[in-house]
Amino acid sequence: MSYSRGNPGGFDDDDDDYGDGGTGDTGGTRINARASGRGRVTVAGRDITSSYFISVSSAVLVGLLGLALLLGTWKPWEGTSVAGDGKPSDGVSSPVMPPPRPDPPTGGGETKEPDDDRTTPAPDDGPTTPASSTTTPAPSPPAPPDPVDVAFASVRVGTCLNVYDEGWGKLSQDRPVAVDCGASFAYSKVTMVTTSASGCPEGGGQHGWGHVNDDGSSIALCLDRVFVAGQCFPAVLTKQADGSVKGTGRLFSVWGCDRTQVPKGQNAVMGITALVSGGNCPQRSDRTLSWSVFNGSAKVCAVQVQH
Repeated sequence: MSYSRGNPGGFDDDDDDYGDGGTGDTGGTRINARASGRGRVTVAGRDITSSYFISVSSAVLVGLLGLALLLGTWKPWEGTSVAGDGKPSDGVSSPVMPPPRPDPPTGGGETKEPDDDRTTPAPDDGPTTPASSTTTPAPSPPAPPDPVDVAFASVRVGTCLNVYDEGWGKLSQDRPVAVDCGASFAYSKVTMVTTSASGCPEGGGQHGWGHVNDDGSSIALCLDRVFVAGQCFPAVLTKQADGSVKGTGRLFSVWGCDRTQVPKGQNAVMGITALVSGGNCPQRSDRTLSWSVFNGSAKVCAVQVQH
């Protein structure tokens, strides 16, 4: 079959005869093609006129219908997914879209980025050193103050105490205890508070009582003996050549008047009869003696009660 392309607008309008010898041969096939789109076909001496556009349109229509049926059966754009129960799902897979980012606030201030569920691992800086298992112990509470320190610190000038010399140079108490100055057991009185006992007056009826506190500081109480008639103290009596008696008494001591024994080095018990600021002591017997006390400001008068 040959096609003429001399007419660019379509096929040649002249009839082209095809046969084996001439136009009168009825045994061949003649095709008459025109630009109008119609053709005449002679088959076995018979002319069959048909429109090739109709045939082509029918073929195209049949092809489109077949393609539509094929696509209706097989949907390549649909993915086959498996549901949670293990059965395939015929639904169309939809691409996972990230959630929309929130709009930034319209007002002033800082813009806070939305939280990201993804966590970024911290960079590996190498092996880490484990924390020490040792812990610093909590500081201990401060120790309570020494009660003896407190007792000395609470004493003021004019305070009366029940402390005295027991007769061997040892005080009767380890700490000062305040008592009523009118009580029968008020044996001493504070005249000065200082830092050292060496700063206290030294005389008859006087005593310096020193103490060192826990913090290393020191305190001293200067005491005067409270002499009361009827009290007794030990003494050493010496008979003179003219028959008179002189004595040395432990004036800061308190001794039982009915006691038959005296401290070592003593030989008599003297009973107080009076305390005078001037003049002479009243004579009770030839054994009445007096001692100057408080740096000579007074005299204590006493008589021997035990021989």
